[in-house]
Amino acid sequence: MSNLAPALLSALAILQAGPATTPPPNPSEGNTVESLVVTAPAKTDKEQITSFVSSVTATGSDKRVGRWDRKICPGVIGLKPAYAQVLLDRIAANAQAVGLEVGKPGCKADILIVASADTDALVRQAVKDNPDTFAKYEDGVSRGKKALQAFIDSQAPVRWWHVSSRKLSDGQTYVQGANVRVRSVGRVNANTRVDFDHVVIVLDARRVGVVRFSALADYVAMVSLAQINPDADTKGVSSILNLFTDKAAGVEPVEGMTDWDRAYLRGLYTARRDVRRGDRQEADVARSMGTTLAPPPKPEPKDEAEPKSEREKPDRSGR
Repeated sequence: MSNLAPALLSALAILQAGPATTPPPNPSEGNTVESLVVTAPAKTDKEQITSFVSSVTATGSDKRVGRWDRKICPGVIGLKPAYAQVLLDRIAANAQAVGLEVGKPGCKADILIVASADTDALVRQAVKDNPDTFAKYEDGVSRGKKALQAFIDSQAPVRWWHVSSRKLSDGQTYVQGANVRVRSVGRVNANTRVDFDHVVIVLDARRVGVVRFSALADYVAMVSLAQINPDADTKGVSSILNLFTDKAAGVEPVEGMTDWDRAYLRGLYTARRDVRRGDRQEADVARSMGTTLAPPPKPEPKDEAEPKSEREKPDRSGR
């Protein structure tokens, strides 16, 4: 499964011939909700960072954390070209910030973003017609059947589904049950790793409502580059993941990814990949975030007693 199945693309292409979707707001337009002041937690709070990482990270059925390997190719269906380009540009910018390459125009999409005014029917039909694309009957490459059903039933403005490929720790693809040669075996390191194969992200135009398009684009970029827990509790943290909960609460949402979001992605893409347990990866992410978010050291105070110039130095003769 190196790319999204052509069958899925054909199934989703009915959007282009179907009812027109509600156009997203102009990037310069914002919410009309009343602004409130939100105090973010201290950036050096280790416990807060650890809680954030634990809450937002969704692991696969093997309880390990996945990520993209080297290169991505995002594609958009159902948005006007101008909006689609803004979305693609934001994903590309955030991907490049963590060291990923972005495929050239015409590449085969492995990140497919679909916008529609009737996502419920769309998702049900897409999963029914393309079970292999959603790994419906394959264990170990997604969050599992229960999570897939939650994805199908979701009423969220944006929903996402990641499918991984089977890779050895050196990046070699393997087939489950096949004999493979491994370099070493250990109690800490694993012989395999979790690389994303593709992700499907669905935007419901009616549920998204009126938000800054720049914020929506960064929200989509965040859930494109990381497998985020859709039920994550990020209250009290300044994060793009609060976009829709803030809006519902009457709080002015952030305009894009925050320092916390960027630090999380940076930590994810520098964490160890060949470990047996996902909690070790989460610890790597938390440590990286703690370093990234730590305030710069304060400059050392100058010694006022020290002479500032040759003229101010005392006369050694005692005069």
